[in-house]
Amino acid sequence: PPLGVAPYHPSMPASDYAAFGEDAAPRQTRSTVFMIMSCLLNVLLLVGIFVLSREDSSALAAPVAQRTAGPLYVMPGMAGVRNTDILSVDANRGKAKTRKAAAKRYKVTSTGKVFTKMAGKQHLNTKMSRKQQLALSKKRRVEAADIPNVQGCLPFVKVK
Repeated sequence: PPLGVAPYHPSMPASDYAAFGEDAAPRQTRSTVFMIMSCLLNVLLLVGIFVLSREDSSALAAPVAQRTAGPLYVMPGMAGVRNTDILSVDANRGKAKTRKAAAKRYKVTSTGKVFTKMAGKQHLNTKMSRKQQLALSKKRRVEAADIPNVQGCLPFVKVK
């Protein structure tokens, strides 16, 4: 602060300001101005939202209608799911490629069944019995809920 002006500190008693020729501690005008400006901005925002909600909603809904329109990928039990919601082959997505990590993890039989390894045999096997370890060595069938993801990862395989 310039000479002759008391440095403001909240813990400084008002009597110390009398030595500088001032009545009381100076006000914090910066925080007051900030509060007023933030209140005005909030009011403007609410007025804008109110005006937009009162306008004709068809003009605002047109871009949403254009975005949601398009072909649907329909599978049994998945009616109404958009192409972009699951991993699928689509003409708009470019060239279909096999995901090599998935090709190593999944095996598809000639009848279209998908098999994968069971989880839980990577480590901490000493506490398992031999029977339990052998049971975990077998392949398990992939659940029906995971089949669309497998189809998206393996586009050239016939999966049932």
